[in-house]
Amino acid sequence: MTEAMPQPRTFSSSASAQPGGNAAPASLPPSSRATPRWLAPVLAALGGATAGAAFVALAVVSLGGSSPTDAPLAYGEPLDAGFARAVGAATPTVEATEIVVDVAGAVAQPGLHRLHAGDRVGDAIEAAGGFAPRVDLAATSQSLNLAQPLEDGTKVLVPELGIDRVETTTAGDGRIDLNRADQAELESLPGVGPVTAGKIIDARDDRRFTTARDLRARGLVGESVFKDIKNLVRAG
Repeated sequence: MTEAMPQPRTFSSSASAQPGGNAAPASLPPSSRATPRWLAPVLAALGGATAGAAFVALAVVSLGGSSPTDAPLAYGEPLDAGFARAVGAATPTVEATEIVVDVAGAVAQPGLHRLHAGDRVGDAIEAAGGFAPRVDLAATSQSLNLAQPLEDGTKVLVPELGIDRVETTTAGDGRIDLNRADQAELESLPGVGPVTAGKIIDARDDRRFTTARDLRARGLVGESVFKDIKNLVRAG
């Protein structure tokens, strides 16, 4: 014998009960119907992370007001230029544009004279009024290089006629005269051996020294040796 299949119950969209059936369940809010139960904890966790990220972003923006990088990097501006602008460019080094030299001997106006950096021995003599009538031109051509660049504090001595200069190899302060010292005296300097001493003598025979710095300018000694002997020598 065949059993009768139960008929499915239906619910009305109305909140009132229908004859012969049970009352329809109350309608759920649309948001509850659209969100599965398993998704609610995930959304809650994401909501907390989003709130934390928003707090961090707010703190960064708040503290960034006093940052030296407020100005944005302009489009096309090199990165290093933007960095220099952000942290502040270094103060450029100011180079000296004026030097003072002492011009003595057979010149019209001996004494201290102010010159431009990069001026030469000839400029110093011109600033001193030029050669005086008593100048010893032969000795001048041998002892002075008119094209030699000057340094601050240089002394230019123009030879005079009829004056016998005492030939000494050391100054009153004990410094060795590069233009008159012999091989043994030059070798007594720290870091100067027979080869370097010979080079110094050959160089002065070709052109006399005007300052101790000529040792470096002509490549006769290294920087470390020059530092050791620069206060022990002079160019007379």
